[in-house]
Formats: sequence, structure tokens, C-alpha cells
Amino acid sequence: MDPFSLPGTDGTAVSLSTDPTVSLHVLCFLGTECPLARIYGPRLDALANQYAERGVQFIGINSNIQDSMDELRRYVKDHRLTFPVAKDYDRRVAIQSGATRTPEVFVIDRSGTVRYSGRIDDQYEPGIARKQATQHDLQDAIDALLANKPVPNPKTTAMGCLIALPRNTSTDSESKVTYCDQVSRVLQNHCVECHRADEIGPFSLEDYDDVIGWADMSLEVIGQHRMPPWHADPKHGSFANSRHMPEQDKQILVDWVDAGMPYGDARKLPPAREYVAGWQLSEPPDQIVTMNDTPFHVPATGTVEYQYFVVDPGFAEDKWIRAAEVVPGNRSVVHHSIAFVRPPDGADFRDIGFLSAYVPGQRPSELPTGYAQRVRAGSKLVFQMHYTPTGKAAEDVTRIGLLFADPNEVTHEVFVLGGVEQEFEIPPGAANHAVDGDIGGFPKNGTLLSITPHMHLRGKAFRFVAQTKSGEQTLLDVPNYDFNWQHNYVLSEPLPLSNVNQLSFTAVFDNSADNPTNPDPSEFVTWGDQTWQEMAVTFVAVAKPLGPQANRRETADDPAKQKRLHEQQKTNEQEATQFAERYIKRFDSDDDGVLTKHELPDSVRMFSFRSFDHDGDGQISHEEIRVESLSRLQRSR
Repeated sequence: MDPFSLPGTDGTAVSLSTDPTVSLHVLCFLGTECPLARIYGPRLDALANQYAERGVQFIGINSNIQDSMDELRRYVKDHRLTFPVAKDYDRRVAIQSGATRTPEVFVIDRSGTVRYSGRIDDQYEPGIARKQATQHDLQDAIDALLANKPVPNPKTTAMGCLIALPRNTSTDSESKVTYCDQVSRVLQNHCVECHRADEIGPFSLEDYDDVIGWADMSLEVIGQHRMPPWHADPKHGSFANSRHMPEQDKQILVDWVDAGMPYGDARKLPPAREYVAGWQLSEPPDQIVTMNDTPFHVPATGTVEYQYFVVDPGFAEDKWIRAAEVVPGNRSVVHHSIAFVRPPDGADFRDIGFLSAYVPGQRPSELPTGYAQRVRAGSKLVFQMHYTPTGKAAEDVTRIGLLFADPNEVTHEVFVLGGVEQEFEIPPGAANHAVDGDIGGFPKNGTLLSITPHMHLRGKAFRFVAQTKSGEQTLLDVPNYDFNWQHNYVLSEPLPLSNVNQLSFTAVFDNSADNPTNPDPSEFVTWGDQTWQEMAVTFVAVAKPLGPQANRRETADDPAKQKRLHEQQKTNEQEATQFAERYIKRFDSDDDGVLTKHELPDSVRMFSFRSFDHDGDGQISHEEIRVESLSRLQRSR
């Protein structure tokens, strides 16, 4: 490394120290919007303080053309960095050192020789976040050099965002592909929805100055099929909210970067798309409900158990909801949030109360005209919050926005059914453990609108099928399930359920050491709320027609009707009895045949206990569970 002098965020010049007490320099290449640089900034500062008295000087360097000095100063302030941080405007230091990503570190001895380069540790890879690091490469290298020993692994691969380094091509002024013409439109169609101010994307792709800084990184994640995020196999099913990017659009981006990223004719720029500020709904919400009056405090470290907030939205009459969106107050710490409806005691309802959710990668879907979900007067909303500490204490107040439908214009009632299989145990090391489940009690005169699979860190694949009179039909196949990107797959054409005998799913789990997100491959894994446990869950949205067509009745003395009702009642009673037996077996920890509140996990107790405890004695029996289950089956069918 040759000497350099760069402008620092504090107004001073930053360079390699000539102080004889400094034996090692650690150059840390950082980006203000790179998610990993945000995570590792505080860790680097802790290491800088740890080794300062032993003659190790840390220097932060920003070589991103899209990061201004003001943004760099804000990054330093937000993460409370105490080591000097400088701006590499010419990208000369990045080029000389060979740095290509943020974060990436280089350990340099007093002779100017690079003795270690690469990652800080192995906790993060693209799409992978281990519970903790197993290799501490930077720290091991520093310790070895201070002890005059060989560095165990002198070169590793950094896993962060690409630095936009100069290419050996000049801008092609005759290029037919320009930012103003084709590229801006491709980005609007596939990227800007999330990559804009105050949205989930870690950086904006709304302006040319931002786009040229992220162009190489964009090509990489698109080429690796990490972006746009979409995991359904195109061989099965067609989905209205598909994020598939056509090959011709990908080629436009490649050709543009190869041509030197020409700006083009400003008159060809498309108008900026208008979004509802803070929401992805098509219009401002009719009502916004917050989870709590005061923020929830998320600690810097540790595990936060699921939090539940019950809110009264003040519904004095039944409300028909055509769209709902959950928006976190602090996206950095909200892993997911689910909003449920808790109807008043005695209310007639058929679904599980699922209203909306915020999970990574999922966007709200507005129902077709005439379709809406009914929420009974007097209902309360329950926010289930899952928080993930990021190393920095934070606060959150999550909200839900609601769009109402005119009751007189509703032609189809939409409700959400759940397919849940809790009776499983995944053996240690099992790489392909399949768990089967089904959706019970769907209306035969209804239509299937959407499918949402849910598993945790060991989730590997998911398949959803319909058993029809003509055979089995695969409606959704997710060969590479990703816990970081959970989608609601909206069918392009609703599926009529009149010819469907069964809706079922298979969730496949990988509990082997080859699964890099596996918390512990030596564990037997069972059902549980936390991410180191597992869930085999499917939510499906179903629509049932209202009005005269839906209310036609067969005559009371119709023998076919009587036979059908008798057979259905027998089926309902068998299913209700089996469900009650499984439910008691699953949660009855003291084997006394009844369940008390303390035997149920929070997520189950919150929504099930009051509806099962018919006599209000504080415990639920096999008979109470059977009767309630039978009642729900009869209402839904």
C-alpha cells in the first residue's frame, strides 16, 4: 500500500500513521447504505477500541460514488464510530488495495504490506444470517500478527455490497440504450417499488446518481436471481403479483452498463410514479390503527419473545375491508408483524382472523372489486410482533392501514383459512424432512385467491396441491424456500373449489449441517414460535359469493340433500374429534386431560383459549375443543 491522504468526516486529513507505536493499520471499506456495513460498523469500532492500546489503528474508507460526505458523516454519527473515516473520492485507495466490497478489511503492517484481506467474520453471506459467527477472521489475523505468528487464513472473500469501481470503457454516446429511455423504465417496473425513500430497499434507485453507484451490484443480484425477490417455480401456477423479470429487461441493464451507463435525452425520462407516502396501498388508508400509544423498546442484543398488542379500533358496526397493510415503525428491528382480528365473544365467524402482515418481501394485495373481508362490530385487532435486535437499541410503533368497501357493493366475502401441522419432530441432521398438512373446512361454492407458506430457518421447500375429481393439481411449488423473503402468492385466476376434494401442502425442512442458516443441526426440532424452532403453516384466502345465488336452498325433503348433509355431519364429527385429541395431546404437559392457560404458548393462548373455554372455568376440556371445532366446521361448510 502506498501512502495516501484523504478528507475525513471531521474535517482533518486521514492517512496511514507514521507513529512508531502503530504496528498495524486496518483499512475498513464501508458504505452508508450497505446493510452489512451498517451491521459491522459498530463491531469494527469495538475492535478498534479493543486493540488501540496494542498499536492497531483502524481507518474507515468510503469509495462509493453515490455516498456524499454528508451521508458519510451521518453514518459515522448514527453508528457512533470513534476511529477516523475518510472519503475516497477518486476511488484510488480502493483500486490500489483491490477492495471491491463493503464491508471489506485490509490489515497492513509497518512496511505497508497487506497481511490479511477479506471479511470480518463468517456470520453473513448473501441471503444468510447465522445466529453467530463461527470464524472471526479479522480478529484472528490481528492476534496472530501481534504475536509474530503466521496469519491462519490471510485471504478470505468479503460478502458485502459491490463498490462501483471505474471500468475500462468510455461512455458510448451512440448507445441505443440510455438511462432516460429504457433503463429508468425497467427500474420503475421492477425495482423502485421497494428501492425508494422510506421503503424496505436499503438504497434508492429513483435517480441517475444513485443508480450508477449501484449498477454493478444490481447486475450481480439480478444475475444470481436474488432480485427481484420471487421464489415460485414458473412451471406451476400463474400469479398476479409475480416479480419475475423478463430476460429482455435484464439484457437492457447489461447493455447499458457495458456502454458506460449513458444518461441520454432528458426529454425521454418517464414521469415519476406516485406512491402513497409511507404505504404501498393504491390510496391513503381510510383508517390507521397503531399497535400502542407508546413505542416498544427493542434492546440492542438478546432475544425478544413475541410481543402481543391488543387494540380497539372502535368499530361500532361491521366493517368490510378491501385492503390492509401493516407498516413497521422501525424496519430495522421488526422481523415480522401479523395483524389478527379478535371478534367479540359469541360472534359468528369462520376464519382464523388473519387480516394482514408485514414480512420480508411481501407486499399488500388489494382485493378485486366487490370482494372484501368482514370484521364484526366490537372486534379488536391483535398485533403479533417479532423483533430482532441489531446491536443498537431501538424503538418501534407499528401501524396498520385499512381501506373500507361499501357494504352495498360487496359481492364476495373473503376469509383466511389456516393449514397448520404441529405434530412433527425433525431428527438431527435430516436434510429432507417432509411434513404434510391440509386445509380443512373450505367452502365448496367458494374460490381460492391466494396461498402464503410459512416456515422458519430450516424451511427448504414447499408445495401446495389441490385434489380434484380429475386428479392432483400443483398450485404452487417453491423449490428453494427463503425465510428472508416470504410471499403471498396471489393466483392470476381464482380457483373454483366446487370440484376440489382436498387442499393440502408439503413443507420440507433441512436440519443438516449443510444448511448455513441452521441454528443447531444436532437438535430434534419441534413446533414453536421462535425462529430456532419450526412451523409448518399455510394461510389461504378464500372468497365465498353473497346474494341470491349463494343463498339458494334445496327443498327440505330432497333425499339427495338429506344424504349429503348426513354424510357431511359424520365427517365433521370425526374431524372435530380427531382435532380435539391432537390438541390435548400436543399441549397437555401434565397429562390430566385438560388444558390450562399456562400450558399453551402465547400465540395459541391469545387466539384460542377464550373461544374454547365455554364454561369460563379457566381450563378447556376435550369436549369443549370438540364442540367448538365442530361448530366452526359446520359454519364453514
